[in-house]
Amino acid sequence: MATIRAKLSGTHLDQAREMIASKSGEGTIFADDKTDGLVLRVRKTAATFSLKYAGKTRVLGTLSEIAKGRCNPGEIQTIQAARDLAEQVRALLKDGTDPTLFLSGKAAGKSDDSAKNAAERQVLIDAGFWTWERLVSEYTDGYLSQPRLVKKRMRPPSLRSADTARKSLTIAEAKGLKGRLISELSLGDLEEVRDACAKAGRKTASRAFVANAKAALSFARKMHARKSGLEGSPKWWLELAPLHSTQVAPRDRRPKIEDLARMLYVVEKHRVIEGRKIKRPTAEITICAVWWLCLAAQRSDAALSLETINILPWPVDQGPANGWKVVVWSDEDMKSRRYHSLPIPPRVALLLERAALVARKDSKYVFSATTLRRGVNDAHLDKNTFKNLTERLRGKRKNPKGGKANTEQGVDLLEGMPHFSPHDIRRLFSTLCSDLKVRGDAISAVLDHAGIEDEISQRVIRSAEVTRLAYDYSQRLPLKRDAMQVWTNKLFEACDSVWRNENPHRRDISRQRLRIIENAKLEKTAQTVPFSPFFTWYEIMELRAKKQRKPLILPAGANRRAEEMDSIEE
Repeated sequence: MATIRAKLSGTHLDQAREMIASKSGEGTIFADDKTDGLVLRVRKTAATFSLKYAGKTRVLGTLSEIAKGRCNPGEIQTIQAARDLAEQVRALLKDGTDPTLFLSGKAAGKSDDSAKNAAERQVLIDAGFWTWERLVSEYTDGYLSQPRLVKKRMRPPSLRSADTARKSLTIAEAKGLKGRLISELSLGDLEEVRDACAKAGRKTASRAFVANAKAALSFARKMHARKSGLEGSPKWWLELAPLHSTQVAPRDRRPKIEDLARMLYVVEKHRVIEGRKIKRPTAEITICAVWWLCLAAQRSDAALSLETINILPWPVDQGPANGWKVVVWSDEDMKSRRYHSLPIPPRVALLLERAALVARKDSKYVFSATTLRRGVNDAHLDKNTFKNLTERLRGKRKNPKGGKANTEQGVDLLEGMPHFSPHDIRRLFSTLCSDLKVRGDAISAVLDHAGIEDEISQRVIRSAEVTRLAYDYSQRLPLKRDAMQVWTNKLFEACDSVWRNENPHRRDISRQRLRIIENAKLEKTAQTVPFSPFFTWYEIMELRAKKQRKPLILPAGANRRAEEMDSIEE
């Protein structure tokens, strides 16, 4: 193995290239006298520059096959380029920085500054400073997913919020943030992600990224300033704002109680929706869920997550039962993260019985999902159940396999009726009860708004505590009962009116008598409540209960309708 020591020049490099071409110089080493530790080692098919420093050897790059012209990234054409690179690597090693990322960056064609920044970044990462991925993990898994103290109250973890934030911060448009230290990010970096989402038409994703990025960085600065690398840093991320083009105009949709009743009539009547290729009728459990969302006035996800074991009798120490029930949600189910119980009038309790007839027997949920994804053993109906059904009733069609939406418009069975959501129903509940002089604190209590809480609601519910916590005085059941009585009575009255208006000759039913009685028969095998153009489902179920001689106390206003049904049997 020959070693040539000299002040290397272009001639020596050309000599090395000739050795490679003739395959005659394998093992030859050219050592540079000008730059300490710089050598060029010739192999059989290539030659590489290396730097010897502190007893270790670092490969700098490969000698290019040509002396002048365009070469590939990572190849070195001149001895001066090799010397410059060697000095840069030596400086990094003196600072204690591993030059591996610097060299790989140079090999990939990056500039000196970019390659050096990559190497220095790795040193900080090895020291424990946070990258974007570390920030996402600490914020979602280490903060949102754990109990935390909020306004002197221990707030239980929010797994749903954690999952939503994680998805928002790891969207495809944020790919450029991966691997970057959050201490080196700038406002423009976040704006690029925000703008890319907006350009792709993903307005919700754009807004969500802004909100979650600001929250995550504020968490890091407040709770882990030194570890995250944000110690002493100005809170520049608070200047990040959503684009005006992605903002959602405030919703002020105010459906009337008559609109709600009319929609429920259509849901009951049109179980097989006209104009659709799929002739499968709407599932009975879905119909029950829509009624429940209207009657309970709770947020969709919480309302549909009701478990059968959380339907309790009315507490004996809070007045006569009269057929009332109490339903219970744990603090984990509620947006407010407060334990919540709700009084249920007798007719609404019948709805829960109706749902029990068709729910999956192995499910713990009252409104069990009709289908389960692979690997999921149990689930409740999706929070979009109301939206999906009303869109089908309006004639909107979508590819059931999740493909491109079919824009063909079907028959609009809700024509002339304003669009509204379950949240709009909550707004209607509040307005109607207020107009009927229901106390404001009763309305807030039913809606689970701020102000109705107690120290006991700070505790994470355990199954053994369900009954005791449901009946605790802090739940103010008699107060909630007033609001629920007014709301459900008005909705049932509106439904009675719709059924009468849709069938003005309902009193002249001699031809329909046998059909009505047949539909109203209670048979042990009956699993559904069929649609009747003359009577609502709750009237049919009340008649069924009467035939069974079950004790059933009807709510106010129902006696007149019961007498009308009795006249049919005579």
